[in-house]
Amino acid sequence: MTGSSNIASSSTAAIENQKLLHSLLESYSEYPPDDTDHHRFLTPLVLDKAKPSYQSIEGFVRFCMGGLGGKRGPKQLAELERHLLYMLLNLSRGMYVRQWTLVALDKHAYAKDYWLKRYGLSQTYMKDIVEALTAQGVIERLPGKKYSKQPLRTRIYPTKELQRTLWKCFLEAEQPIEPPYVTINEPHGGYGEVIAELDDDHPDLVGMTLINEFLKGHSWACKAPVRLTYKHDPFQSGRLTTPFQSLPDKKMRLRINTLIDGQPICEVDFSANHIRLNLAVFAGEDAGESPYEDIGELAGFDDRQRIKSFITIAMGASDREGALNASYRERISKKLFEKLEAATLKRYPKVRLFSGFGILAQNLEGQILRQVMLEGVDAGIVALPVHDAVAVVQCNEEWAEEAMLRAWHEHANSTGSVAKSRIKVDYPER
Repeated sequence: MTGSSNIASSSTAAIENQKLLHSLLESYSEYPPDDTDHHRFLTPLVLDKAKPSYQSIEGFVRFCMGGLGGKRGPKQLAELERHLLYMLLNLSRGMYVRQWTLVALDKHAYAKDYWLKRYGLSQTYMKDIVEALTAQGVIERLPGKKYSKQPLRTRIYPTKELQRTLWKCFLEAEQPIEPPYVTINEPHGGYGEVIAELDDDHPDLVGMTLINEFLKGHSWACKAPVRLTYKHDPFQSGRLTTPFQSLPDKKMRLRINTLIDGQPICEVDFSANHIRLNLAVFAGEDAGESPYEDIGELAGFDDRQRIKSFITIAMGASDREGALNASYRERISKKLFEKLEAATLKRYPKVRLFSGFGILAQNLEGQILRQVMLEGVDAGIVALPVHDAVAVVQCNEEWAEEAMLRAWHEHANSTGSVAKSRIKVDYPER
């Protein structure tokens, strides 16, 4: 009876969580901005037809297939249905992460794009499906554009009508957890082939395989592989990436209200991490309890978020002019930029600004969170990476704090350093 009771309780919690997330989503009626921060590529999402949520879209799938089938044979119809379900599940995830789904409609992309070929997608089926959904008026469609370097793909987003059909699919749709677990974006100098052909005993591959094999047996929103992702070469970035990170959690408190294995979560976060890492690595210096507030006091400015944006930009940029230009997009004027720069250098004379440190910081964060996740595997605890934080079930908060402090000290501190990290914990509103 206890096992049956636990299953029923977990099922009830999942249904209630599904309703809560949908209510949060409904509070935003406008479409996301059409920019790169709000674009997502297709991913190979699947939904077991035995799942209760499949029933919520089964009728719509049948309706669409009736209009799309034509004179196709049984094998072609099965492939068409696979593509249609693939598209609908991607639209479901896209509406929760608040991103337009990118769809290639030209044949050249399907011949050249690694991921489209890997996922076995056909331009003919995808084009027919997009045309059908457009004709039914259930998607908003923005046409692609041709550029000299890289074409912008067609962007699609479900209308409110289609959202009412898709919302129940979100939590049960998942991306199969399978390699590659170590990837590289925009590879330089032949490193694309190097990363693609790592030996089975390479530490990066061994660690990421252990993490993903462990995660297969657990459930969470946007379930998908966790990947170690480099940029250009293995010495840059090295962040842990997974779609769970893309769930909104500022204006819309969606991510923090999801569940891991049916249990409420919290996010254990490094506080002011980039400036702490910068001072630890270059000066062996501790940043104190409240670096952003200290800078703000010296500058006579108390908007913590814009101070944080300035620090992130100033440490990430390779030169001052680039940092100044980037700051304008964060509502930081030249005058405010100069005030914050002077205050930062007065409070922390040894900090390295305009040094391109952001790439190294991302690499360190990746190493730290990877160690935390591997310790979680040993302890049987799921710890999902969220930029410079981890999401865990609330009863594992203390474990996560200890693991993060320990990993930060091991990776960020040089000999004789007095630098320490600080932790803050975010909970859903109660």
